[in-house]
Amino acid sequence: MTSEGKPRALDVAELTAPGDVPSADVAEMAHRRQRHQDRLAGTVRGLPPEETATADGSDAIAALVLGTAITVQLEDEQPPLMHQALQHGRTWSEIATATGLTVEQARTAYTTWADTLGENDRAEALGLAG
Repeated sequence: MTSEGKPRALDVAELTAPGDVPSADVAEMAHRRQRHQDRLAGTVRGLPPEETATADGSDAIAALVLGTAITVQLEDEQPPLMHQALQHGRTWSEIATATGLTVEQARTAYTTWADTLGENDRAEALGLAG
């Protein structure tokens, strides 16, 4: 994928560790991860010629790196979404079910996040935690 005819940072980055992943949304990371997986599987349909070369170990590493980066980003997004769920009257049981966590794990993740907020936001967030 390109932006205005120029490759984006994610498209040209050499990925050997999660810190190598430039800022990108989850969908962009998932797309690049799928390209690496397709190369590994030998199913490179619809890719530009420069991306159809034989897969190697770097494709496997890049797919692992991107999977880790996606997981980290999604985990970072969970507490603010929990906050929104609480603001809209949802219960800890519902939040725990939605996240695949126990109620205690969900509440701990949320309160840990809330403790990083500024004083007023923290008080409001912890007030919702019940």
